[in-house]
Amino acid sequence: MRTSTPLQFNRSLNGVLDLQRKIQQYQLQIATGKRLSTAADDPVAAAQTLNIGERLGAIEQFTRNANLADLRLSDQETAMSSATNLLQRTRELILKSKNAGLSSEDRRFIAAEIRQRLDELVQIGNTRNASGEYLFGGTAVDTVPFTINASGAVVFNGNENVRRLSIAEGRSLAEGFSGAEVFMGVRNGNGSFVMDVTSTNTGTGRLTNDTLLSAGAYVPHDFRIQFTAADTFDVIDDSTGATVLLAQPYTAGNAITFNGLSVAVKGEPAAGDSFTVAPSGNQSLFATVLNAISAMEMTPSSPALATLQSFDLDRALSDIDQGLSRLTALRASVGARQNTIESQISTNEDLKMQLKTVKSHLEDADPIEAISELARQSQALEAAQQAFVRVQSLSLFNYL
Repeated sequence: MRTSTPLQFNRSLNGVLDLQRKIQQYQLQIATGKRLSTAADDPVAAAQTLNIGERLGAIEQFTRNANLADLRLSDQETAMSSATNLLQRTRELILKSKNAGLSSEDRRFIAAEIRQRLDELVQIGNTRNASGEYLFGGTAVDTVPFTINASGAVVFNGNENVRRLSIAEGRSLAEGFSGAEVFMGVRNGNGSFVMDVTSTNTGTGRLTNDTLLSAGAYVPHDFRIQFTAADTFDVIDDSTGATVLLAQPYTAGNAITFNGLSVAVKGEPAAGDSFTVAPSGNQSLFATVLNAISAMEMTPSSPALATLQSFDLDRALSDIDQGLSRLTALRASVGARQNTIESQISTNEDLKMQLKTVKSHLEDADPIEAISELARQSQALEAAQQAFVRVQSLSLFNYL
């Protein structure tokens, strides 16, 4: 088979150029440490590298979200810790006010201090984070969560929604709690039912020892303990109008059991006096403190009113205990979420390390292999160049 001079020349030139391209490729690998400089070097590996890069970027964002959620949860936990300390101080002041040796004026002084505590509690509810957002406004982060209206009641202006942040693929976590959940949604009484004394009572009887005996037997109805005489009472279900207990003998301090619950009446009730037992409802921490203040500011003008004041203070203590339990449970939930975040961040870091290792295998060059190939291709190029010179001298024109 005959080959023309131009064909031999082009073949030799193409071989030299191909070797030069390979040498340049290995020089670039040594300089950059990367095996892939363009997608054409290895299309499959380039596509895999791009996908891994996107996943690494997502993991970085997940980690930022997790750290942000942890910070906001820490801010809320600090605020709830302050609220807990404040309520504990308020509880101490209520106990102090129950001292029988105190005068009405003394109790009003204590009430004045508790009113200052109420203002502090409102300020805690309106705490902002480092970004200037209100912690307990729900998703209404630019709205003041709690304000005091004209009647002196504290109202909630936020919402019950909570922002969620993605901390992993397919996993999100609430960054905190709404103020409605922390400060407003506290069950009063013992959490199941709440006792009350009718303000028109003329005797000195009061309800105590509220106990839920059986959650299965308990029906959330409104009940009334009606004294038909000083030593006889009926229990009436006001929700249905039915009489539950009829003409029961009264002994001070003895348990009165019905509807899966138990209460007791102490003191000396008068004929016509009544006491109520109703399902617990949501009562704000602010209302609980205000109720305690109202009870302390009362000036009893009769033994019956003194009994009512004592009962109201006892009920305030019970409601504050419910509030403290609520805050404790929420703070425990914050701690559990922060543990979840810490664990997820660690998992994200492990996954990121694994993906980086795979990505490195796909795109990073082996320096030893690259140097060896560079030397080999350089030798081949030198030989090809020498052969190219010899091929050029084979032309017939050189012999004419």
